[in-house]
Amino acid sequence: MKKTQTTTVALSLLMMLIGYFAYTARDAYFSVIPMLFLAVPAYFALLQTNFYKGLLFIVVLSIYATSIEALSILTSFPYGAFNYNAQLGYKLFDLVPWTVSFGWVPLVIGSFALSSWIFKGRIYQFIGGVSLLVFSDLMIDPGAVLMRFWTWTEPGIYYSIPFTNYLGWIFSSTIGGLLLFWMLPPKNLQKMPFYSTYTLALGNAFWIGVTFNAAYWIPCLLGVLLQIVILLAIKKKELQTA
Repeated sequence: MKKTQTTTVALSLLMMLIGYFAYTARDAYFSVIPMLFLAVPAYFALLQTNFYKGLLFIVVLSIYATSIEALSILTSFPYGAFNYNAQLGYKLFDLVPWTVSFGWVPLVIGSFALSSWIFKGRIYQFIGGVSLLVFSDLMIDPGAVLMRFWTWTEPGIYYSIPFTNYLGWIFSSTIGGLLLFWMLPPKNLQKMPFYSTYTLALGNAFWIGVTFNAAYWIPCLLGVLLQIVILLAIKKKELQTA
């Protein structure tokens, strides 16, 4: 196993343990600092690849992410009716925690970078990126509800998550991907270093730990599947750059 893959596996196992014990201590868990640290690899990778356009993308998508969350809280569009609890920090305009963009923007970067390593055609890379983002929320949302990060006003059948949430993720991920593809040259994503996916990979590992502890077997197994896909994509990336 290559050094990069070994590092990814080791860090992922560590994050699974952290997630496992974080769920046990969820009443006292404070998620702001881990969220900020997990955002660093994706941000750094993007800025290292194309500093000015990368910085512009981070700013634009951060504003977009915060705005669309606020829109959903106020109108139920596009995700459905929900409210944030106190664990994610101070709420801007008493609606959206200031940390929200640090959780979502790096996922966009990681998902589309990963897709660009797997697929060759630009359209396939785009569809793959959107699909990875939406798929990742099959683990994130059940885990986040378990951790009491947010609460759904009208719970759905998938671990209390409404179907509208995933339609909303398709919508928001499509716009996020279009912004990324418009603002960055095509080769930039393919040249992104392997740690551009670490926010996605390590965050996913955290939710595997949370859902395993809670015996949420479907999101847990889906998380394991996503982790395998990430590791295989990193392996492919290493072989291409060797």
